[in-house]
Amino acid sequence: MSKHEVAKVIEIVGSSTKGWAEAADKAVQVASKSVKHITGVQVEAMTAQVADGRIKTYKTTVKVAFGVEG
Repeated sequence: MSKHEVAKVIEIVGSSTKGWAEAADKAVQVASKSVKHITGVQVEAMTAQVADGRIKTYKTTVKVAFGVEG
């Protein structure tokens, strides 16, 4: 059995001007500064802001799972 037998899941949104993958990665990078023991993510949604007929900002909503110390 893994070290953490219980996990908590939070939902966060990352953004990027380059793409949805980078937006998800940024979300995880920022979350990892305050959330320890991240074990995985699940992409929930990908959206974008459009201006002048072009995507300006990519946004990725991810659920982040992390182990809970007991």
